Amino acid sequence: MEEELTGKQIDLPPEVMHEILSRLPVKPLCRFKLVSKPWLSLISNPKFIAMHSEAIENNKDVFSQRRRLVFTDGENHCLYSLDLDQFLDHNHAVLKNRKPNEDVDGPVAVATELDFVYNLFPLGRRRWFPFIHSCNSLLLSESFYGYHLINPVAKELKKLPKTPTWRVKPGFGDLYGFGYDYSTKEYKVVIGQFFYGHGTVFSVYTLETDSWRRIKGLPCIPTPDLSRDGIVVNGGVHWLLRRVADESMLMILSFTLAEDKFRIIPLPSSIGSTGSIKLGVFRDWLCITFSSASTEVKTYNEFWVMKEYGVRESWTRMRVSIPYHTLSHSGFWRGSYDLMVFDRSSLVMYNFNDEEFWTLPIKDIGKVGRFGSVGIYVESLASVITQDRV
Repeated sequence: MEEELTGKQIDLPPEVMHEILSRLPVKPLCRFKLVSKPWLSLISNPKFIAMHSEAIENNKDVFSQRRRLVFTDGENHCLYSLDLDQFLDHNHAVLKNRKPNEDVDGPVAVATELDFVYNLFPLGRRRWFPFIHSCNSLLLSESFYGYHLINPVAKELKKLPKTPTWRVKPGFGDLYGFGYDYSTKEYKVVIGQFFYGHGTVFSVYTLETDSWRRIKGLPCIPTPDLSRDGIVVNGGVHWLLRRVADESMLMILSFTLAEDKFRIIPLPSSIGSTGSIKLGVFRDWLCITFSSASTEVKTYNEFWVMKEYGVRESWTRMRVSIPYHTLSHSGFWRGSYDLMVFDRSSLVMYNFNDEEFWTLPIKDIGKVGRFGSVGIYVESLASVITQDRV
């Protein structure tokens, strides 16, 4: 690294100082830019920013310091961030002594509203949809004005170019996907447009080029009962779709971000016709959950995870002691506990080893059932998007 910190006030060797600073959270580093010009130069240096990002991959403690739970309120169209690791650390003793499966009379987490996102819109949050995808340090959001990439720490918003339409008469809705290509270190947004009788045509947006390009489509379509959110696992974006030739046939379609290639991932052979199924992710595994309308009596106590990617025989049945209508993983886990979203109405820290659990209360938020999305992001120093008004 070319920049060095010099001056009598610094006694540590530059390389030691760089190593220490690379482990600090983002917000203090932003303040440290005001200390001196050498510090500003160092913290803004691309090599230091790369070192700061790499520290997340090499140190679990650094990762837990910088990750944040992010969720949306579907009724009020609000976006929130929560330092859940800090909450758990500060309340460890209370939570440890909590009675099994207790969900009342405990510490309450405090979330921060990321209102800068919709404050940039002319009509505020009324024109912002409660839909997000999270990937590393960025969020992908949809609004009345199109798609936007968000850096929650830098409070930056970038509007994506309009998605190209490859046919005159598109079908209903779009498929969405947002991931990171580690081979090229590029963020990519994948949109699938489907057309009756023709299947799906995909477009890929790359942040570095700020442009879309077409990817050859496949003879598959979603239906209204299937989620359009892309699930990112093992370097690919995945959707649960139906074949054009036989809409009774379900399949998992995978798009590999590094190679721009599609492949079919097999479903569990023993699922059968037990009702609607949803594709999701459980930790680092693909997962299949069941779903029923909230007004229906039917509930479920199991789901499936694919423990060896791409291998049908590795699908494993998982039991959950809380009956559910809908179930998803938040993307947050710690030790033996996973933060699960039950029935779009509550966040539950669930231990799959002994089936103990407790509900995560969040101050002034109400039930998570009103939330459109739940995920995590990692605070990043890199300013990869520019401020852009709608």
